[in-house]
Amino acid sequence: MDSETPEIIDVEDYHPSKEQQFSHQQLVARVMNKCLELGCKEMRAGYFNEKTDRNGDTMKVYIEDTRKAFVEAVETAEMVMVCDFDDSIKNNIKEIREKLEVLYKKLCEEEKKEWTGLKMSVKQQRWAKGITYRQECLNIHLPFYQEYIEAEVKAYREIYKELTLLTERKGFYEEEWIEN
Repeated sequence: MDSETPEIIDVEDYHPSKEQQFSHQQLVARVMNKCLELGCKEMRAGYFNEKTDRNGDTMKVYIEDTRKAFVEAVETAEMVMVCDFDDSIKNNIKEIREKLEVLYKKLCEEEKKEWTGLKMSVKQQRWAKGITYRQECLNIHLPFYQEYIEAEVKAYREIYKELTLLTERKGFYEEEWIEN
């Protein structure tokens, strides 16, 4: 054989290394653990922290919104586990999301009602602070948004519970046999 001819190996004896193996259960365990880790933290809004370095320069550092991080982690877990979904979890998640959507629309209407009832002088003060009204959106500086985020976190905790129940139904918690 010349050096350009590929060598054929016996595939029966081939085993990929641990880094090359893909395990759906391990992936699910990783994302579920990440959700659990983020869900165990204090749920607080993100903010900018100003620090001064030794030269006297002020730097703004964003501190993560732990509520949004938890929501994103649960959405990622849902994305990873979508191939495992059964009718029960599909229906339950759909109901949770529908309730959240109803609340969002209700809060948007309440914010609109408040905005239209404000005097022009109060509106101008809000505009000066960057607080404006946009139809079908919640302003992050008003209590309507905060109420929605709190409800969203609770809803995503319910979705996480559904994902946990799904892992049990799929048998992801079964014991592994270890050969000695």
